[in-house]
Amino acid sequence: MVWHDHPDLCDRKVLKRQLFSGMTVEEIALRNGCTRGTVRAAMHHHRLRRPLVQVSEKEREILRL
Repeated sequence: MVWHDHPDLCDRKVLKRQLFSGMTVEEIALRNGCTRGTVRAAMHHHRLRRPLVQVSEKEREILRL
């Protein structure tokens, strides 16, 4: 299976929304019934990267402890 066989992976907006809603590559793969590599290939094609997770000040303090 290649990424353009999956309608969700073909649509850049859908894939971007899934990534930015906090879904991992694994979760997107499970949802679309494909492998992580297929999702990564679609992300590369659409020039999408995983968003950097914003860590709040409070979470930083907890991580320091």
